[in-house]
Amino acid sequence: MIKHSWIAMVLLCLLLFFFLMHEVQSENTLTFDTYITELISVSENSFWFTFFKWITYLGKSMSIGFGSLLCVLYLWIIKKDYWTMAVFSIGIAGGDVLNGWIKNHIQRVRPENHLMETAGFSFPSGHAMVGLLFFSMVAYLIIKQVKGDSLKWAAGIGFGCLVLLIGVSRIAMKVHFPTDILAGFALGAAYSLTLFNLYKFLGRRVL
Repeated sequence: MIKHSWIAMVLLCLLLFFFLMHEVQSENTLTFDTYITELISVSENSFWFTFFKWITYLGKSMSIGFGSLLCVLYLWIIKKDYWTMAVFSIGIAGGDVLNGWIKNHIQRVRPENHLMETAGFSFPSGHAMVGLLFFSMVAYLIIKQVKGDSLKWAAGIGFGCLVLLIGVSRIAMKVHFPTDILAGFALGAAYSLTLFNLYKFLGRRVL
């Protein structure tokens, strides 16, 4: 039962995502969005504005793309782990394509009064979804390599906090609604869990 509990987690994440998508498509003003946006509001030229502006760059397509390239080169040249390299590449590219397809389908307009330049539609957040996917995969690779439970926990918690901060930064910069971030996390988690378990399942048959 516990062995396949990831399936239940994937279903719960997908349920949350489709619930949020339904609420967004209703085009009503969501109380959750209003409350969280006001809670995380920052002023320009403040410390928190500068902090979140730097954090949000870590989830940009350019940063994720460059980081993915480094990981692929590491797996290819140093580790010679071609199976993991293929799954990593296909996983990141597939997640990005899926996110773009859903955005173009939902076509939710971004919040007004952005604090930084942005383009495209809003739901679900690519920073939240693809960022969670990328950093969870990097954390997975690190956890596989390091010895000692304390280091494994430190890597997992550290990357988890970074992903959360990236999500918060998008709300603080007023380029996403909180429901965009939550939906991105939900879909990213479902995608990541499915990818990791397919990686393990198929790996035993490919290798």
